[in-house]
Amino acid sequence: MARRATLLASCISAAAVFTFLPAPASASTAKAGPGAISWGACDDLPARTPDLECGTLTVPLDHGKPDGDTVGIPLVRAKATGNRAGSLLMHFGGNGAHRSEFAAAYTALASLRTRYDIVAYDQRGSGGDSQVKCGSDRAVDRLYSLTAGLKRASERRRFFQEAEAFTQACAKNSGRILPHLGAAENARDIERLRAALGDEKLNYYGLSFGSVVGGVYATLYPGKVGRMVLDAPLDTHQTPADLAKNSVRYVQQTYEQFLAACVKGGCDLGKTTKAANHTVERLVKRLKHTPLKVGNRELGSVLAVNGLGQMAVPGLWAEVESALASAVKGDGRALLRLADAAVGRTDNGVYSPYGGARSLMASIGTYCHDRGRETPKGLVRVDAELTRISPLFGPLAVFSAPNNSSVAACAFWPVPAGTEGRTVDHTGTTPIVVVDSTGDVVAPPSGAALMAARLRTAVRVTYQGTAHGAYVAGIPCVADAVEGYLLKGILPADGSTCPPV
Repeated sequence: MARRATLLASCISAAAVFTFLPAPASASTAKAGPGAISWGACDDLPARTPDLECGTLTVPLDHGKPDGDTVGIPLVRAKATGNRAGSLLMHFGGNGAHRSEFAAAYTALASLRTRYDIVAYDQRGSGGDSQVKCGSDRAVDRLYSLTAGLKRASERRRFFQEAEAFTQACAKNSGRILPHLGAAENARDIERLRAALGDEKLNYYGLSFGSVVGGVYATLYPGKVGRMVLDAPLDTHQTPADLAKNSVRYVQQTYEQFLAACVKGGCDLGKTTKAANHTVERLVKRLKHTPLKVGNRELGSVLAVNGLGQMAVPGLWAEVESALASAVKGDGRALLRLADAAVGRTDNGVYSPYGGARSLMASIGTYCHDRGRETPKGLVRVDAELTRISPLFGPLAVFSAPNNSSVAACAFWPVPAGTEGRTVDHTGTTPIVVVDSTGDVVAPPSGAALMAARLRTAVRVTYQGTAHGAYVAGIPCVADAVEGYLLKGILPADGSTCPPV
């Protein structure tokens, strides 16, 4: 179970930093004709793994014009180790660039591999030739220099100018793909993938935003639903502002746990959680006005909070504490390294194609495509609400929330919002297992209740804890229910509960 939790940590850590640009295309993955997949070595992933295969599925750019332009969907597969029952497609939510996450942690899914070829993919917009591009590495650096918060008129003017320039750059560089993002187009891609894999029905695990894609797929293709599990479902009718608030609550909750653990172990930041928090807030405020020089760069408040955001990974708590303590003393090197690691920036100023800043733009485009929009005036109100939830993380979240949406980008987004990607209305007869956690602040149980009602055939399993994604977090009771269904077809009782661990 512990290694499965590593997969969740990978997804959460990517979702808990404030970053916002896409991954470059994979140049070495060969294309195949429509409907065919040519599998080969995964030469474009960070670490070559012999028992993984990579390929590309060609799909229509516009599914309404199946004979028109096409895009490639990059894939990765770990073949079944036992008596194969078919393929299981996994969508881990967040930015939708799942191949590198999967490659780093797929061994945690050994039990599922006894029956399934496990397949993950980079959803349209996040990889391959459909990647969304919104600026150069220097442009990313400039965005990180922005002053957080919209209290002052001068800050608002500059922020709005930068946000509008950002979305205009998205339109200029990726205008071809922007109208064709969203959960519904993802679902149509998945249907093409199901057919290409040779499966009669789609077996699927979707986490967070992956649950939305699964619900929309079940709506569009009710007769093709196989064994499906939707973990930590999001309310499809929430706006980017709603999503940002939930995500900031999660990050603030994690930050408070980090401070409590720090104080319990003897904290360099203060003897009490109140004192330690005051030290961090004072540091961020100082860096907003007087950044620390680190070589030829500066550690400002935005980068400092990004570095602090690495506390979303419990294994890094000691490193984050030490880096903060050094920054308080005037040495920003360690905190800047954490910030760079969080956003995928290398020492030479290039942003890595794997994770971090350049892998999140697709999810912004998807959220903006599917969700309602704020007006520029509304951004000021949302900024104040986010800041009340978290004085540290809230001011940054109006541009890039920890859930990878962007309230500000959506306010200026160049493509009209649609409704299909937020419509779930399953009319099929196949049961769908819905998993939620009572203390999940990113995806509250109310979202699971709505998803279950709209799916109609849903069977709900509730973990009485705080996990965002109880299955990949390695909760034993949840794992028994999920794997019992996926591997053996044993349906858990509707309304089942799992105790906290």
